[in-house]
Amino acid sequence: MKDDFTRVGFEKKFNIEKIITIFYMEFSKNFYYDGESHNFWEMVYIDKGEMICTADKNKFVLKSGEMTFHKPNEFHNLSGNNSVAPNVSIITFECKSRAMRYMEGKIFRLTAEEKTLLSMLFAEGLSCFKLVDESNPLLQKLETIENSPFGSSQMTKNLLEIFLIKLCRNTDVLTKKMRQSYVIDGVDIPYDVKEIIDFLHNNVYEKITVKDIARFVGKSESTVKQLFSRYRGDGIIKYFNSLKIKEARRLIRETDYNMTQISDMLHFDTPQYFSKCFKSFNKMTPTEYKASILKKL
Repeated sequence: MKDDFTRVGFEKKFNIEKIITIFYMEFSKNFYYDGESHNFWEMVYIDKGEMICTADKNKFVLKSGEMTFHKPNEFHNLSGNNSVAPNVSIITFECKSRAMRYMEGKIFRLTAEEKTLLSMLFAEGLSCFKLVDESNPLLQKLETIENSPFGSSQMTKNLLEIFLIKLCRNTDVLTKKMRQSYVIDGVDIPYDVKEIIDFLHNNVYEKITVKDIARFVGKSESTVKQLFSRYRGDGIIKYFNSLKIKEARRLIRETDYNMTQISDMLHFDTPQYFSKCFKSFNKMTPTEYKASILKKL
């Protein structure tokens, strides 16, 4: 009898070739690791708390329920936030599949389904692999467990590949840049706050309200105020006025504009209000400041 059946092969998006480590650790709140780089992928998931991550020159916060990947040869480290002791799941593996590029530079907020799948993956993996030194997982030495469940090694590989496919379908993704941490005036702040600060600096010649800032960053006014309080406790508008006054000082020193013109350029309501703000920051009026510069010259 003639065989008329059509046989269709499977498209393989991910092929995990080797596993290097798989472990779950409860770190102290002040945990710190100097960092490393290696020629394989690292997958990091925060089950509880949060950690400060570094990936090359980017420093960002990884929160509970979130996952990130470190690509091969990318320098990276982890540290606690000195507030909450985090629980962390890490798998390192070799995979040369092109689809892995999607994981670069992203933070994934896992769905309930993905968390369940990740739990299955770790349960299966830990049933057949164990660390040589469980007190020091960073040694990255793994060995197989004798008499492990039938097919557990293959199940680990398959579950990891399925999990990666699920992540590629996940739309709740952030870029590491959105969580990057910056140091401004000696204060360590997240990207969300830097975005607000940059907006204020770039619009010093405009009349800006908290509502305008909230609209720009896509957050509520209360959230914007709360975020900014991490950087300065004296309020956004006062900070914005300080930027305007700093620019006013430059204009007084370097241009021939009079005080009314400078007040109008910087969008103060009146020259009198401009003078009042100027004095509150500099302990002298704009006219007195100009006179002090002339005396120095």
